Amino acid sequence: MTPRNAYSIIAIAWKGVSRKMFRNLILMLAVGLLVGLLTFAMLFNKAVEEDIEAASQRLGADIVIVPSEAKGTAEEFILDSRIKSFYMDKFVFDDISQLPDIKQATYHIYLNTLSSGCCSIDEGQVIVFDQDKDFVIAPWLEVGPKHLQPGQVYVGSYVYEYLGLINTASLFGKGVKVVGHLQQTRTGLDHGVFMRLDDLNKISPEATGGYKAGKISIIFIKVKDGVSTDKVVADIRRVNPTVGVMTRGDIGADVRNTLGDIIRVFSITILISSLLALLLAWSTFTVLANERRREVGILRAIGAHQIHIMKIFLAEALLISSMGGLAGVLIGHSLIHYLAKDFSLLRTLGAVSTITAGNITIGLIAMGVGIVICLVGAAIPILRLARMEPLLAIKDA
Repeated sequence: MTPRNAYSIIAIAWKGVSRKMFRNLILMLAVGLLVGLLTFAMLFNKAVEEDIEAASQRLGADIVIVPSEAKGTAEEFILDSRIKSFYMDKFVFDDISQLPDIKQATYHIYLNTLSSGCCSIDEGQVIVFDQDKDFVIAPWLEVGPKHLQPGQVYVGSYVYEYLGLINTASLFGKGVKVVGHLQQTRTGLDHGVFMRLDDLNKISPEATGGYKAGKISIIFIKVKDGVSTDKVVADIRRVNPTVGVMTRGDIGADVRNTLGDIIRVFSITILISSLLALLLAWSTFTVLANERRREVGILRAIGAHQIHIMKIFLAEALLISSMGGLAGVLIGHSLIHYLAKDFSLLRTLGAVSTITAGNITIGLIAMGVGIVICLVGAAIPILRLARMEPLLAIKDA
């Protein structure tokens, strides 16, 4: 088909679409809602999966160890920055860090939050870390010295928005100097205020709430190159079977399970929406075929072939579904963009709509599905109309 012929068919098809615009708008709306729902579901799934994987990667650890009763609590801190405090004995770290297949090991201590110890910020997690063993915080340091001095702290990106680099912050009744801040990690580290392990003994037990000397909160482990993570996990369980052990793949397992249930609900809804759009396309073009029999009979009588009739009416279906599909893509992106501001899961996992190659591909796929469903629904009445004998079509009109 030449470009000129294609333009002529599109022009004729547009006249047909605009002739019954209200009725066709209903079909556009049905296709748009289907495409919007499909776009939203695909963007939601992509955002959650990517952020869970990214959160585990950003910690820089192959294995995370926490008290067995605090696994869910630790995941909440890692994935969505919910402030938590939990403890286990430090000898757990001393024993496990000696395993031969461990390349690096470090630990953090989570103290009570800034909301109870400092008036400078609404919420933030005080994290004590060992600078000599650290490999979790240092890679994210954006501004500040590589080594903290007494009374100095780093802050996460969220805390930095409130405090900045100032000398007047108060931490557990002590003045501290904020000398550096981390890049945004989109993990619980963004809500952290990081102080030296050596400064912990300067804080009174009353100020630290439930913390007691000799306790730690979480252990991060890097495995030696070429060593199986499963083997190290087995060794850890042999040394201390009471601790909670999470690998990178385990982090976010509960969220992934919940996501799977949500996607199944989406799938059923999309299937029903697809069926409704298919039936609506079939009924719309059945009515259209009955209304335009005489027109088709005349066209056939003056020499138009079946293929010409089919091209004209399929072009109408294509125009309707394309406009509906484009609106649906915009609806899907808008939904996830605005819902991210109001729903905790979307907001904390960064499920926002941005213009990326991946998101554009998702929009095109969803739009393609909507177009195909509309064309399939319209094809049967269009084919029947195109096959009618010219004289019969004119006589029955």
